[in-house]
Amino acid sequence: MSSLSRADRITIAHVCQDWAPNYYNGPFNFSIDNTVRYLADGHLEALTDRHGRDTIWRAVAAHLAAHPHTLTAPRTTQALRDQRRAERDARAAAHLDAARDHHRRDLPYEALALIDRAELRSPSFDNFDRFRASVHRKFPPYPPTNLAGTELRYRHTLPLARPTAPVAFHGALEQQWVYPGRQVIVGPWPAPTPEQCTAVEQDGLWLDEETALVCPGCGLDMT
Repeated sequence: MSSLSRADRITIAHVCQDWAPNYYNGPFNFSIDNTVRYLADGHLEALTDRHGRDTIWRAVAAHLAAHPHTLTAPRTTQALRDQRRAERDARAAAHLDAARDHHRRDLPYEALALIDRAELRSPSFDNFDRFRASVHRKFPPYPPTNLAGTELRYRHTLPLARPTAPVAFHGALEQQWVYPGRQVIVGPWPAPTPEQCTAVEQDGLWLDEETALVCPGCGLDMT
């Protein structure tokens, strides 16, 4: 399951939400194993082709085990599924519109973060890699931060297209909130944005002659 991206896992969650009650709680009263089989083989073919049947079966089973209420929720109708999809797509479209605006204003990192958010809202809405490629074509990759240097480059985390408070947890242990205005040191961190960071290190990493304490997973300023 480690090979699955966040977008892949969200796709699985959407399929389970839309279809699991109809199989498990439907007229045939399928077992959990059969429900997993129908969900994986009938609705997640693209993921199965990419990651293998066993990986997707295990991912679906793990999601249902973590969210058992999905199985016993009221059965869905096509109208409800269409409505959910339209809402997801609308949120993704709003984030893409914001990404285009940031792209036009020469704000590549903010544009890329918004593209990520759009994909996580509705992974099947569009080919998000083509939007990322457009940003990368216009802006060459940034040089890695000199972690021993004295000129740290900052960028601001940006507000969501539809702001909520707080925005997100940061880190695997939910140590800190990520919210508009928090700062990030630009660098070759494992996670591209704080919202995606799963670092468990609590001590942080001191930079710039110990004047800035940052998360070693994403560069979030923790000073």
